[in-house]
Amino acid sequence: IQNGTIAGFEALMRWFHPEKGMISPALFIPVAEDSGLIVEMSKWALAESCRAVKVLEKALPAHAKGKLPLFISVNFSVRDFTDGTFPNNVLETIENEGVQAANIRLEITESLFMEEPEHAKESLEKCRQHGVQVSIDDFGTGYSSLSYLHYFPIDTLKIDQSFIRSMLSNKGSFSLVKSIIALAKSLEMK
Repeated sequence: IQNGTIAGFEALMRWFHPEKGMISPALFIPVAEDSGLIVEMSKWALAESCRAVKVLEKALPAHAKGKLPLFISVNFSVRDFTDGTFPNNVLETIENEGVQAANIRLEITESLFMEEPEHAKESLEKCRQHGVQVSIDDFGTGYSSLSYLHYFPIDTLKIDQSFIRSMLSNKGSFSLVKSIIALAKSLEMK
């Protein structure tokens, strides 16, 4: 915001049905998770995001780029972490697509910490050791256990939009946003 440069983007999966039109992710993502298809969908989304970041890097004029590499954040499901191949899949895709690890950010939700804590920690640490950053998406609406913030390798807290949207009209939301920002800074997170 201070210098008007673009830091990065977020990849969001959408489904346009030929007869029903746009299908909400709130409808198709849970079905994909329940069926296990989410793992293949996530792999596809990561590969597409790697390709997109290369195109965006070339397309953006120099004055629009920041000092750090342009990134794309990609959302991942708890199901992506269940078989132990997640970090290898991420790192192989990044290498095969010819992008830097700094070009990709993994976005996870707090539910991962409750459902697959050990797999998640091990996988995220391996990705982070190779330069991939990790964000908690929708922070503040899930389990919000503060003990997880120092246990897991987290770089960024993305404050849930419900707090952001109401923070100018709701003192409680404003206080929560300020507190989450202070917490992130004290833990050396973005």
